[in-house]
Amino acid sequence: MNKFKKILFIILWCGLITGLLVTMGFVNKQQEAMLCKSLEVKMNLDDDVYFLNKTEITQLIKDRGDSIVGQPKSSINIPGIEQALNSHEDIAKAEVFITIDGNVKVNVKQRKPIIRIINSNDDSYYLDDAGRLMPLSDRYTARVIVANGKISEPYATHYMFSISDIARDSLKRANSILDELYAMAIYINAHEFWKSQIEQIYVNSDRDMELVPLVGNQKIVFGDTTLMDEKFKKLMTFYTQGLNTTGWWDKYSTINLKFKNQIVCTKK
Repeated sequence: MNKFKKILFIILWCGLITGLLVTMGFVNKQQEAMLCKSLEVKMNLDDDVYFLNKTEITQLIKDRGDSIVGQPKSSINIPGIEQALNSHEDIAKAEVFITIDGNVKVNVKQRKPIIRIINSNDDSYYLDDAGRLMPLSDRYTARVIVANGKISEPYATHYMFSISDIARDSLKRANSILDELYAMAIYINAHEFWKSQIEQIYVNSDRDMELVPLVGNQKIVFGDTTLMDEKFKKLMTFYTQGLNTTGWWDKYSTINLKFKNQIVCTKK
């Protein structure tokens, strides 16, 4: 009797498993045959970055020949769409997926430039917050710090490298200053006062960075990024004293921060 119950129990479980597999196969076929209902695009617009909009993302998908709405879910090349979007020069990251009820959702994060480079040959490009070179756009101009002067690096031969790549010895032999400019831009953008006060970085013939302020006409010789936080603290002391002293701003033509523990100012 016990043996009979065991056999019956096994048969019942086999039947349940078989039924479950059949049902899952049926549901899977229904899902594959389901038609896509919509294409929904979401983008990060909270960083005041507007290189692309939702309409242009939708058009990018259509331009590569992908039919979405009204097509069976099984015919939609989700990995292909995601790869195409991630290869776009203005996109930092794109995620594409399709919901169980047939909606294709696209989440796009645009690249965020933090400094615009204008090299000695007037070749211009951005460095983004991830430390990669980024081309200018015909659609939108980012309001970021501008760096110019003795900068030799062209976009064409450096765009495939990150700032960390450029900072390595093999690339530093070319005397690249992009890693220094990137570090400076990161620091300035992280501090609201300096972000609103410093509008330009000029690289002079000695490869020292000079800061061009929005307020005041002094030349601020910063040097390189060695002891960067200490130098900015010294500069803040200068600003604090200057703002509280009548006529103090007009006394000096140059503020030199290169020397440790002191500010060297040149009178007009």
